[in-house]
Amino acid sequence: MHYELVGNGWIWFNMSKAPFDNKKVRQAVAYAVDKKEYNKGVFWGLSEEFNHQPFRKVSRFYIPVEDREVNIAKAKQLLGEAGYPRGFKTEFLMHPVNYDLDGCQIIMAQLRKIGIEATMKVIDRAAWVRALRSGEYAITNRGDSERYDWDDAYYPFFHSSEIGKNNYSRYSNKEVDALLEKGRLTWKTEERKPIYKKVVEIIREEVPVQYMCKTVVGNALRENVKGYVPGFGIRAFHGGGIKLMWIKD
Repeated sequence: MHYELVGNGWIWFNMSKAPFDNKKVRQAVAYAVDKKEYNKGVFWGLSEEFNHQPFRKVSRFYIPVEDREVNIAKAKQLLGEAGYPRGFKTEFLMHPVNYDLDGCQIIMAQLRKIGIEATMKVIDRAAWVRALRSGEYAITNRGDSERYDWDDAYYPFFHSSEIGKNNYSRYSNKEVDALLEKGRLTWKTEERKPIYKKVVEIIREEVPVQYMCKTVVGNALRENVKGYVPGFGIRAFHGGGIKLMWIKD
């Protein structure tokens, strides 16, 4: 059995409605959730925690920024400053994927420590997507596919033109829009990196989503299957994949 870290898990906030329209509330959640505990509970510790972006530290797209440490006192302080000194009630809108549901239960338990009492509503995936696109939800825990480039990682989810499509948090920031537009028109990596470094820094501050962990995919192969190289799943990826594998008699 081979394990690969392919895909992403994160928390989406609906920034168009209270209480998650308040940046301090979102920051409080970010200080309250324990990614290591989440990783252990959902992925048996085999995953890798994110640092405000959907790229591993070994990726050439990774941007070094300081991650938040779990700080319950800080989280409670921020909730008080946001006008919720006793916390509040909310509902996670979910669709039936096991690791998302397991992760949601862990997050709900962690949020209770700062006074946020959450329940979970599970609906069909098609209805769930419609609700997220229309902004008819409060918060959700979501798994997503692998991201292959900075533009692919940020433009669909954070550009204001994507509200109603892929920008489920309904996030709108003119500075981020300009950066994302500039990034997709710039082709040299060394020139793109400062652009996306600023994007990551803004995401860290404003928390339109809370990145959690890299999802784990298990690939089981017979002993006579040779040539396997870890990558984006088992089927195909640049420089590897099933085309390099063979069966030994």
